[in-house]
Amino acid sequence: MNRNAVAILLFLLLAGVIYGFYSYIQQYSPEYRWIEDYKKESDQPYGLKVFYELLDEGEDVTIIKKAFNKTLDTTLSGTNYIVFGSYLYIDSLRATHILKYVENGNTALIASNSAPLQITRMLLPETDTIHDYDYVEDSLISISYLGENDKKTLSFHHQYLKDTTSYYWNIYYKKYLNDSLSKYGFEPLSYLNNEINSYSFNWGEGKVIIVSSPILFTNYNIIQKNGLKNANRTLAFLNDGALFWDEVSQRPSSEFNPNGMLRGNPLQFLFSHYTLRWGWYLFLITVVVYLLFRTKREQRIIPILPKNTNSTIEYTKAIGVLYFQKGQHKLIANEMFTLLLASLRTKYNITTTKEEPELIKQVSLKSGIEEETIIKLFRHFRKVRYSPMANSKDLINLHNAVAFYYKNCN
Repeated sequence: MNRNAVAILLFLLLAGVIYGFYSYIQQYSPEYRWIEDYKKESDQPYGLKVFYELLDEGEDVTIIKKAFNKTLDTTLSGTNYIVFGSYLYIDSLRATHILKYVENGNTALIASNSAPLQITRMLLPETDTIHDYDYVEDSLISISYLGENDKKTLSFHHQYLKDTTSYYWNIYYKKYLNDSLSKYGFEPLSYLNNEINSYSFNWGEGKVIIVSSPILFTNYNIIQKNGLKNANRTLAFLNDGALFWDEVSQRPSSEFNPNGMLRGNPLQFLFSHYTLRWGWYLFLITVVVYLLFRTKREQRIIPILPKNTNSTIEYTKAIGVLYFQKGQHKLIANEMFTLLLASLRTKYNITTTKEEPELIKQVSLKSGIEEETIIKLFRHFRKVRYSPMANSKDLINLHNAVAFYYKNCN
């Protein structure tokens, strides 16, 4: 089989693997994403498409996409401003503009998982502070409105995939609102498990309504038995005039260009869709596989050369025999001792300038040879190197001791 046929076969095999993987992803990819996004066009369980369509049916809705201060007209009265989000990007300038809009007889409905402190702290003196939301963790909760009896309590649950799971429901504790915030004009509107779920305060001729659990207005909850009732009771606090729907404050300013429009990003679009994201991953995998199989260097086979022989060993043996024959035992012992110390430094990283007892302990510990054997080895070295009575037998004994060490050391 030639190279072209192999390449075609590998390409077809890779295409089959990619198609099978893509089919698997398509089969098991979730139909819904159970995360909060609060976008008016989102039909996911925790999007706002149903709620926005309810608003759009009955009122004239203006979407604030750019130029916030110009779009939200503060000269109007009897209109409504609505914003939903996990977190609201409202700075002090935008908060001042919203309150100026409310002051002229308009209503602002703000639903967020984080308290809009830039707005609410304007009611408080500089010496006082206002806290962010507290929360209750539960899977089942009840909503009731001020002045209504227990029979009108609305029950909700938090759903994730096929299970009812716990959720951190944002609230203000009733005691905190009654003891600290009521003196500044905060009035409760609804309760979540007997704690404050929504409240309002007057500003000029208008009103600001704060809702701490925006998830109750998302698609999944609003189509439940009590979802529409809860939405209608909240919307009953609004004026009958036109609506301003704020999309700018749902996102940080870094996502907008100098003209106030959302910055375009092709990868952001790809990664926003499950199938497109995995299609991009498969493309990258294909490129990597191609690089692995087609970019490796092709050259002729390098012949195997014969193994180099170390002639220095033969030279060392010859010199050793010559020294031995001439009776230069001390010189041979000194060379052996120098080689042993070099081996200890390179192999075990031992400092060989230490006192002999400490050096022997370290050699025994790292080589795994008994300390008594190492002591005998050093004793042989001392006898041959320093004793004028050393003979050939002593040198042979030293050689055997050194050979035993090298053979048995770790």
